Amino acid sequence: MIRTDEKDDAGHCVLLVDDDQAVRRSVGLLLRAHGFSVHDFGSAAELLADRACAQSHCLITDYSMPSMDGLTLLARLRASGWPGTAILITGRYQHDLEKRALEAGFSALVEKPLTDEKLVDLIAQCLDKPPLQDGSTRAS
Repeated sequence: MIRTDEKDDAGHCVLLVDDDQAVRRSVGLLLRAHGFSVHDFGSAAELLADRACAQSHCLITDYSMPSMDGLTLLARLRASGWPGTAILITGRYQHDLEKRALEAGFSALVEKPLTDEKLVDLIAQCLDKPPLQDGSTRAS
């Protein structure tokens, strides 16, 4: 799904948080190639400090990062009133992580290495489905 006509619309911007620069670069290039507007951050703290991104509806965040993990990041965003959908990515799969991620409000857990089609489809679903008032939107 190409969204080139909505690139500057903050509501259709994908927020990408990963401490691995190579992952940020490759995922960012993939998403931009599919027409998504992407704001990428090297840490959760960088994202939280950027108030301009508060209107975005989709977050992709790594689970394991220094200082703050992806579950904590989403909890902080929710506490500030952010109602968007979120996708958790991880290279360190843990047996109970998917359950914890869904309970925390993530729409999906995607293991690295990322499959291009799956990630793009999940993001398209997130952006096509407006967030609910309680922040519990799910990509189906």
